[in-house]
Amino acid sequence: MKHLSIAIFVAAIAVSSFHSVKADDHKNHSAEAHAVHLLGGYFGVSDALYKSDLDAAKTAASAIITHDKNSALAVAASAVVEADDLAVARESFKKLSARAIQLAEQNAKGKFIVMHCPMVKGGSGDWLSSDGKVNNPYFGSKMPHCGGPKN
Repeated sequence: MKHLSIAIFVAAIAVSSFHSVKADDHKNHSAEAHAVHLLGGYFGVSDALYKSDLDAAKTAASAIITHDKNSALAVAASAVVEADDLAVARESFKKLSARAIQLAEQNAKGKFIVMHCPMVKGGSGDWLSSDGKVNNPYFGSKMPHCGGPKN
């Protein structure tokens, strides 16, 4: 019985040491996991706009807000929710994309690809892609595959 108690004590010390050494890794992983989760909602908005589905875009944007109303994406997502038509939603998507790109660069570097559509007025036609496909959320069926990875 004494050996079992010692073994449990030694295992507890090893586990607590491992956790203290890896605390920063866990914090970084947690921020990355939260960012990736929020970006999942962003990709829902992007895909809906690519398919020219305003209702689906609003639903996905609402999910971002519901998940974390204080997130970097929430204010921009609310503009998509309030959009009366696809043109307004796509204009609002520019700000949502800018925030999403910033979030990805800060917390999920290298996991996503920044895409760019040169046809968007003002040069602000950037969005994130999770798979490298050029599914343009700014023009949908009018120019579904316009753009590519940003240099």
